[in-house]
This record gives sequence, structure tokens and C-alpha cells, in this order.
Amino acid sequence: MLRLMKLRLRALLPPALFLGLTFYFGWNAVHGRSGLEAQVGQRAALAAAQANFAAIDAQRQVWETRVAGLANASIDPDVLDGQARKILNLAEPGDYVVELDAPGPKTKR
Repeated sequence: MLRLMKLRLRALLPPALFLGLTFYFGWNAVHGRSGLEAQVGQRAALAAAQANFAAIDAQRQVWETRVAGLANASIDPDVLDGQARKILNLAEPGDYVVELDAPGPKTKR
């Protein structure tokens, strides 16, 4: 009788071990990314990051070109100050500010 139980246990051990491993790795695949799925996701994230970098690098090059054109002798400091205030919407305490209406569509009367 004991011999029969040992024989059955030996016969059931490999399938039980196989099912245990299958469950373990199947569980990880369902509840967490692994292997090729993770690699596909990482490659997609890398492509998005590279596209974002390319766009930002192009914008940086445009700004470097614009800044390189601002030599000390080529621009009047007062004009530069006025343009900076206009762009940034700033004024000094002694400045007079006249607010104008936004230009609207022209109508015929």
C-alpha cells in the first residue's frame, strides 16, 4: 500500500511542478509586464522621447540663431528694452500705460 502511494506521488510530482511553474509565470504575465511585451512598451516610450527631444532641440537651435544675431553694436539698448517690456507686458512705476481696445473686425457703415 505504501509503495503504491509513493508510485502515485512520483507520477503526480512532475505535472504538479509543471502546473505550478505555468501558474507562476502566467500570473506574472497577466499582472505585470514581462519579456517581449515590456520591450515593445519601452521601445514605444523611447521613440516618443526621441521625437520630443528632436522637437525641443530644433526649437533650441532656432533660439540660438536668434540670440547669435543680437550683437552689442547691432541693436539699440532702448529698443531692446522697449521690445522686452512689450513682449513681457511689463512697465516701470513711472511709465504711463494707455490701454487700447482690441482691434475688431472692420464693419462698413
